[in-house]
Amino acid sequence: MAKPVVTENYESREYTRYFITSLTDIYEFADLVRKHWSIENQLHWCLDVIYIEHVSRARKDNSPLNFDVLQKTALTLVTQAQYGRISKKKLMFKAALNSDTLLYILFFSKK
Repeated sequence: MAKPVVTENYESREYTRYFITSLTDIYEFADLVRKHWSIENQLHWCLDVIYIEHVSRARKDNSPLNFDVLQKTALTLVTQAQYGRISKKKLMFKAALNSDTLLYILFFSKK
């Protein structure tokens, strides 16, 4: 059971979340929950914001899986590209307009 306190618009509220698990170590469990939300915030949020994934029209045959693989690969390449202080979305747009930027992202970016 977890009881986080959320503050929005100067109002605090507490709610209760229940978990079913076989883990007995509370610290290990807390670490796993944090890792889950880290993935949710870093990957899924980016996919939704950059690709507007929730309105995707890819539904036939293998196209949803193919788009998913392509989008995650592109997101990984853009994330690894160290191209100054520019957002991922703007960097992708710049790569669409400028072939030098695209080649940099594809072949020369290193993390």
